[in-house]
Amino acid sequence: MQADSVIEPTTETPAPRRRDPFAAPDVSQNLRKSSVRGASMMSFARISGMGLRFISTGILARYLTQEDFGIFAMTTVISGFLAIFMDVGLSQATIQRPQINHRQISTLFWINVALGAVIAAIFASSAPLVANFFHQPALKAIIPVLALSFLFGGVALQHLALLTRNMRYSLLAAVEIVSMASGVVVAVLMARAHMGYWALVGMAIAPAVTKAIAAWFALRWMPGWPARGTGVGGMLKFGGDVLGFNIVNYFSRQADTVLIGKFCGTGPVAAYEKAYSLLLMPVGQINGPLGAVAIPALSRLQDDPDRYRRYYLNAILLLCSLSMPVIAGITLFADQVVLVWLGPKWTTTADLFRLLALAALLGGISNPAGWLLISRGLTQRYRWLGIANSAVIVLSFVIGLKFGPREATEAYSTRGVAMAYSISMLLNFIPYWAVAVKGTPVSLAGVMKAMLTPALACVPAALAALGVMRLADGRINAWIPVIGAMATFGIVYAVILLFGFKKLEFFRTIAGEFRKR
Repeated sequence: MQADSVIEPTTETPAPRRRDPFAAPDVSQNLRKSSVRGASMMSFARISGMGLRFISTGILARYLTQEDFGIFAMTTVISGFLAIFMDVGLSQATIQRPQINHRQISTLFWINVALGAVIAAIFASSAPLVANFFHQPALKAIIPVLALSFLFGGVALQHLALLTRNMRYSLLAAVEIVSMASGVVVAVLMARAHMGYWALVGMAIAPAVTKAIAAWFALRWMPGWPARGTGVGGMLKFGGDVLGFNIVNYFSRQADTVLIGKFCGTGPVAAYEKAYSLLLMPVGQINGPLGAVAIPALSRLQDDPDRYRRYYLNAILLLCSLSMPVIAGITLFADQVVLVWLGPKWTTTADLFRLLALAALLGGISNPAGWLLISRGLTQRYRWLGIANSAVIVLSFVIGLKFGPREATEAYSTRGVAMAYSISMLLNFIPYWAVAVKGTPVSLAGVMKAMLTPALACVPAALAALGVMRLADGRINAWIPVIGAMATFGIVYAVILLFGFKKLEFFRTIAGEFRKR
């Protein structure tokens, strides 16, 4: 079998559809088909969500101030961290386990509900402390309202995990789109009513409420009461290791926002947060669907090393082929993206785009290491890798904040944090992957080879685009040469990847599965 064959070969006869929410789907005969079709569903949901966020953020940026975004960004640091504890890795345990039953998942459901209620109370009671830390009195009113989202989040987690385990991606996609749309509608209406940062609060709460309702409609499973002796101990240990990774990983990813918010103020933290979130947005729309499909499929292939390796490396090739040109394109055309998306008053954000681009790219293409370790049950290694990686990143934030390049009026450096982040990610990249693949069916050389092909295709494409951009003569709104440069980048990249590196058949087969859907 050729290495470039897409994910896995399949027969034309699909496997029977499983209705039992606790039965693992049989992927022995239709892994490629179910993976590609599942990824197409989840990609559609993510792309729809990205489009909604892109449009809504563009609208909100014109109604709200940078200070409004900065104040809300200070709340997300805390709420996002607490959200990790609501799941405690139990969703991944439900997905990864070969066998589960009603009593086990019912017990996990009530654990998630209880954690959601406790976390909501903790978050609400923390409002005065958070407000004093950031010197923002408005947070005292915002945080208790945001805490309501945890109450609804806990009741949906196991329903969504069961849908993922059974690869019912059409239902998952519908839930994602409906919940995201509800948040966008609420936020835009509130912004037009001149409600300021409360529009962003509405954008956070509405999806949680809608997702909980939609998840229960999508999966008509009614949990029983919690019980002892159900065998959830191993699942809790598995979830605990995933939780450990998520805690340190989240801390490292948010430490930059905390430091900038504390020492630089609302304006700089808003600019930094918008730059990084836009870079992560497209990568997340690619990573999310592939991860949602890959982890359940890889979990079913644990006993077949050859198929596991082929599936995994092809998934990485697909991820990098899509995400690398997106990040490169946003970096090349950062000025134009900011001007169109956020408006003229945000133009200084473009410099942060360029400085953060390498961090966003390396972070995005390192995400599949988690797919590998979770699907193989190597969660202790997953946790310790997260701790080591996070320590380096946080240290780099501190160094960059104090010693990086800054404006004359700034005591601390936002640009220094961005530079330090990218440098630390580069230094961590090879060691992180070397440890992740040790003792698995996948080799470090295989992973690097899969990543190198699209990376090399981006280089001549970027050079060709820069050549066309010279016609703009430094004007960021010279749209004819800018659009020409964008088209040149895409065409050159596609030609080199598909024909120079002979990946046409790889993508043709994937496209064929999309058409069959």
